Amino acid sequence: MVKSVSDMANATEFPERLITVEEFDRMLDRGILDPDERLELIEGRLVRREPMNPPHASIMARLTKRLERGLGNRVLLWPQLPIVAAERSKPFPDLSLVRMQDDYYGTRLPVPDDILAVVEVSDTRLRTDRGEKLRLYARVGIAEYWIVDVKKKTVEIYREQHQLGYASCAVAAKGQNVAFAAFPDAVFSVDELLG
Repeated sequence: MVKSVSDMANATEFPERLITVEEFDRMLDRGILDPDERLELIEGRLVRREPMNPPHASIMARLTKRLERGLGNRVLLWPQLPIVAAERSKPFPDLSLVRMQDDYYGTRLPVPDDILAVVEVSDTRLRTDRGEKLRLYARVGIAEYWIVDVKKKTVEIYREQHQLGYASCAVAAKGQNVAFAAFPDAVFSVDELLG
């Protein structure tokens, strides 16, 4: 029996090799991966993080300063630091709001149970932030996810997470106010957060 070309092509395909957080960390520790490459692990795949251009950096500085002032010691701001989202996912969100811990996570990284909200500042990777990152954060139980659209100067607020995404999405623009569900009394204007 003669096999078709498509049968032969399928027979030689290999499944994708996904890596774990533990393997990712070992590759960094051994110098196999260069830490300056700004890589993160998303669903077992190595992904380059968005470059930090001036508008992105400016919004990050504003967000960090204003949220720190408004939320005080009720939460630990975790800017561009890794979290362990799942066995095969170690993203570096632009900003995570994590529960306070006396040792500032000196013995382990924050996991979804520690995280109250994640904020991604998005300029060139908006599709990724609205796609695979949104699905990842929802699937692992991150209750609230904000996407700051650098170009439109808006804040997309996703809540009510479930296995496939978030049931609720609201978009706040200049002239409007926003607050995290965990801290409804701490209200911020989009203007002061994004400039």
